[in-house]
Amino acid sequence: MTLEKTITDELIHEFSKTIEMFDISPTDARLFTILYLNHQPMTLDEMSQVTEKSKTSVNTGIRNLFDLNLVKQVWKKGVRKNLYTADDDLYQRFMQGYLGRWMGHINLQKQTINQIREKANQRSQGDLIEDRIKKMIKFHSLIEETFKEIEKQTQKRI
Repeated sequence: MTLEKTITDELIHEFSKTIEMFDISPTDARLFTILYLNHQPMTLDEMSQVTEKSKTSVNTGIRNLFDLNLVKQVWKKGVRKNLYTADDDLYQRFMQGYLGRWMGHINLQKQTINQIREKANQRSQGDLIEDRIKKMIKFHSLIEETFKEIEKQTQKRI
């Protein structure tokens, strides 16, 4: 194994750890990192060869990354196969996706907890958990406020 190959493998391994922190599977994080490091768009066959994964597995990973807006399909004149590339603006892409997932989750949780609160209040002893429910809602509201502020800062960066 050449020194360059070793360094590339180490870089893929280490950067993939960061990508995994955004709730992306290790396999998809590795695939993203390979695409990001490659300066040219890649076909599914090329990715399959580099990752040593089946074309089906790579296709699933690309769809996952595509759904998260982390990769895009590109066309190149004269190339009949689908080509994919990773976006250069890592910070913007990851923060938008991460914050979007969190904000959606927070809103859903607040709605669900409020529905449970209504059910609890209809019971004779519903007030026993009212304080905890208020704290749960406050917890989600604080997270929401924090992420909205981060989102504002992310937008200013554009």
